Amino acid sequence: MAMAALVIQLCISMGVDSSLPHPDKIARLPGQPHVGFQQFSGYVTVDNHRALFYYFVEAETDPESKPLVLWLNGGPGCSSLGLGAFSENGPFRPKGRVLIRNEHSWNREANMLYLETPVGVGFSYATNSSTFVAVDDEATGTVHHLSLQNFSSHSFC
Repeated sequence: MAMAALVIQLCISMGVDSSLPHPDKIARLPGQPHVGFQQFSGYVTVDNHRALFYYFVEAETDPESKPLVLWLNGGPGCSSLGLGAFSENGPFRPKGRVLIRNEHSWNREANMLYLETPVGVGFSYATNSSTFVAVDDEATGTVHHLSLQNFSSHSFC
């Protein structure tokens, strides 16, 4: 099931009041042109010590029926926000002090979730320095799995 559909179903089943603003909703980025899709950013917790920064962009049309694409540039030091979202396939590109539309943005056909990972990359953080140690593929997969489970509990209605 597409994550967007799951999120909408969660909103309905939890009785979320969609007239209330979502705390992570971006009204408008500085220098952004007018768009017809919603954007969100904030933190999704992994556990008691780690939080990953995310930027979520709804599909331009009919986001409820579109798939979710998880974008991970990875690290160390390679930001999904700076590279993926604003240089590669996100809805905007910086041009001087303004943002211009990316004609080839992937959110034309999908809901895009850019996740700053691993902890320590971009705006993602840990409160315990022991969580900055190098990890293997299994540990990375566990972090991503937990973060996606916790992300699905956000009520984007």
